[in-house]
Amino acid sequence: MKVAQVVRRFSFDEWGGTENVVWNSTLALRKLGIESEILATSALSLPGGEVRDGVRIRRFRYFYPYFPLPGKDRLALDKKGGSPYSPSLSRAMAKGGYDLIHIHAGGRIAMLAVAAAHQCRIPCVISLHGGFADVPKQELEEMLAPLRGKFHYGGVLDRLSGLHCNPVREADAVICVGQNEFRLLSPYGAERRVLYLPNGVDIEKFAGTPKARPVREEWNIPAERRLLLCVSRIDYQKNQKMLIPFLKQLTGRGEEVHLLLIGPVTAPWYAEELMALARQCRVADRVTLVPGLAPDDPRLVAAFRGADCFVLPSLHEPFGIVVLEAWAAGLPVLAAKVGGLRRLVQNGYSGLHFEPGIPATLMSAYERIVREPGLRESIVDWARQEVRCYSWPVIGRELARLYEGVCHG
Repeated sequence: MKVAQVVRRFSFDEWGGTENVVWNSTLALRKLGIESEILATSALSLPGGEVRDGVRIRRFRYFYPYFPLPGKDRLALDKKGGSPYSPSLSRAMAKGGYDLIHIHAGGRIAMLAVAAAHQCRIPCVISLHGGFADVPKQELEEMLAPLRGKFHYGGVLDRLSGLHCNPVREADAVICVGQNEFRLLSPYGAERRVLYLPNGVDIEKFAGTPKARPVREEWNIPAERRLLLCVSRIDYQKNQKMLIPFLKQLTGRGEEVHLLLIGPVTAPWYAEELMALARQCRVADRVTLVPGLAPDDPRLVAAFRGADCFVLPSLHEPFGIVVLEAWAAGLPVLAAKVGGLRRLVQNGYSGLHFEPGIPATLMSAYERIVREPGLRESIVDWARQEVRCYSWPVIGRELARLYEGVCHG
């Protein structure tokens, strides 16, 4: 079987949850005899092809149907929320000789993929990686900010191109990585396959010995400081600013702590505000911001293995792959009680919840982890057992069964 894995962008330098899923599920499927090609726009990359670890990746030119569109606004759309046109990507999907198209995008890319599948008379599957059911209003407004005041000519192109379908309704199967989307779409299960298939993790990678210098040595973090780790995009959705007053409160009462933030900067203005707040709270010397690491960078594993606690304060989180990575590395997890984290993290068993808008709840969860060694050990042990259900081989087998079903059903 030959599958086209279609994604809006695919950059190893700007790694996110969707890229993580597409890449690792592709590798897991290869071991089961299913070959995939990854097709994407050249957003945050260059047009052309490459082969990495035996997987062919093809990137195509694209444009956003807005005028005028300065470079900074185009870059903002590339990083988050853009809905581009890519005629060359459309042609590649139609002429690639695929047996199935798996869509990991929304908007026009998804509609182009559905049209290509119909043209070739092959099935298509769409994965909802979040943002379908519960995007907060503020986040949606920020995503659309680059388009304000622009002339939109996409409607004319949509009509000329015949792009008017609803990809979720047209797909032969719908994969929900978040429980909210699954609950919303489950009534459609009689019409097509709708299933909940969570994201996965490379357990051996994060549980193993790091192949990099110790995290404190790498980023000059004093050994006596308790290290709090947050791995996520530097973005208003991820809410890292909540951690700065929390850090100030801890240091104000004499605790030796340090905050390590790792993730690509998808909202530069937010990163500037974050560090300005750290300076204002006089804790900038206790905050280290690493603007993204490649997925194969050994320093990422070293960070997980060398930290004392993992914190994820997101305002909106459909799933939370980084929680799986923390579990595999043996880190206790403090997670905001939002979105997919509500169900992924079992409060008191595989981690502790806190309310993202109530700092006192984060302090309470943190103090329990620090002052109750038995609870910490119990959470780590429980999480190590729980994470086995999310290994990529397990997810790959479920995905392969779905492919076989829609191809022969």
